[in-house]
Amino acid sequence: MWKRTVAALAVATFAAGALPGVAAAQAQARGLDWRPCPADGGQQCAQVQVPLNHRDPRGREITLAVARIPASDQRHRIGSLFINPGGPGLSATENLGSFATALGERIRARYDIVAMDPRGIGGSTPLDCDPKPGQPAAAPRPEQPFPISAEETRVWQEFNQSLRDRCARNGGDLLRYMSTADVAQDMDLVRQAVGDARLNYYGASYGSVLGATYAAMFPNRVRAMIVDGVADPVAWTTGGRERQYLYSARVGSAESTREAITSALAECDRVGPARCAAAGSARQKYDAVLARLRQGPIEVEGRQLTYQLAVSLLQQLSTTAAKYPEMMASIEQLYQAISAGDVDVAPNTPAPGAPEPDTFGATPANAAIACADSVNPGDRDAVTRSVDWASRTGREFGPLWSWDGSACVRWPVTAPNAFRGLWWTWTASPMLIVGNTHDPNTPISGAKALHRLMPNSRLLTVDTYGHTALDQKCAVSAYEGYLLDRKLPRATCAANGPLFP
Repeated sequence: MWKRTVAALAVATFAAGALPGVAAAQAQARGLDWRPCPADGGQQCAQVQVPLNHRDPRGREITLAVARIPASDQRHRIGSLFINPGGPGLSATENLGSFATALGERIRARYDIVAMDPRGIGGSTPLDCDPKPGQPAAAPRPEQPFPISAEETRVWQEFNQSLRDRCARNGGDLLRYMSTADVAQDMDLVRQAVGDARLNYYGASYGSVLGATYAAMFPNRVRAMIVDGVADPVAWTTGGRERQYLYSARVGSAESTREAITSALAECDRVGPARCAAAGSARQKYDAVLARLRQGPIEVEGRQLTYQLAVSLLQQLSTTAAKYPEMMASIEQLYQAISAGDVDVAPNTPAPGAPEPDTFGATPANAAIACADSVNPGDRDAVTRSVDWASRTGREFGPLWSWDGSACVRWPVTAPNAFRGLWWTWTASPMLIVGNTHDPNTPISGAKALHRLMPNSRLLTVDTYGHTALDQKCAVSAYEGYLLDRKLPRATCAANGPLFP
């Protein structure tokens, strides 16, 4: 009770004093001029002007791109359901159609599905870190998803420094106002502009951080909120007692990726070779393949497969439950080829199915948001220390996830509006927090942590693999009951079917 009283007092103080001018800024988002989107006649698009700095509502404005799919049953329309696909750095408007489809016909009938591109992203006012004429060219992106050799480490460090320098030189004022808290305030203005008294929201992955931030900042404005594939907001922001490590190591993704894959290997052996290609000694085969790749790259169908690319490919396959049979088949094929000596030293061409090199290293928007939100160490050993720490439990995935956040070391600006707590909040309506038991990107511990911080929330644990539960029938059924009938689901639900059918 003492904590709840203190939390309520802190929220009231924050709302009254920490954001002067927010009430005035809200008046700037009046109604939206919806028009057919150029690329999709079934969607409607609009733009809204919001303050660059919500503490200065009469200052410079930026533009947000908004899109919606109107409710198919307008007579029984409940309101607008905002979606965020995660990232950070993904365009919500570009993912609107796929998310609306996944949410299902019943939800689409009763809600306008609304997407708002966060500031700096997609159709909103962009964050521009590109080099200008006369400035140094951008350093090339790393060709490996994380470095092993000294030369690969140098390439990664030069890319990160180039990104920091380019954004510091060209990012302008927007770079300082890219935090999730800035986006949460934008979303609150757009909520009012669409005419909703309170917010209805579905956020996946990083979208859970945006949802938790909104709930903590505006607890009385939450009508219905689903966060799916949840990052622990304390680990994401301050790190608590683990702030000496990078945020990308602290959230536990390395450990959860390894847990998901090793659990799947055990399940492969349990169901046997009739259902799983690598069965018999799946874990042994997995270890043997990675051990061989640590010795050097091999040739697969005339293309190169390095140890780092294999680790990255395994992580990508693990994010979708339906991809695990493919993962096991690949492990089996590589194991058989290696055992027979039927592999060669590879040419310098990525293997089929491997991630493309231009995906490695942070994008400006991704770094700007994550680095604005999080407290990160700035010493020269920060990345190495994070890799070592994450690898204790995440083993081969420790370097992959730690280097993912390495651009935040000595990020050139501080975000004045970043929200880093108080997270303990009692929302006006219960939040629905969803986590998969074997989510490789956001461990179930993140959902449990947020559940403890939002004490009137409901935690739905889905017994399945993959990142987020939007592809699981039981989860979508729970979303329908929650959004349409205001019913909280049971604490657990089952996967669509077995991992290896």
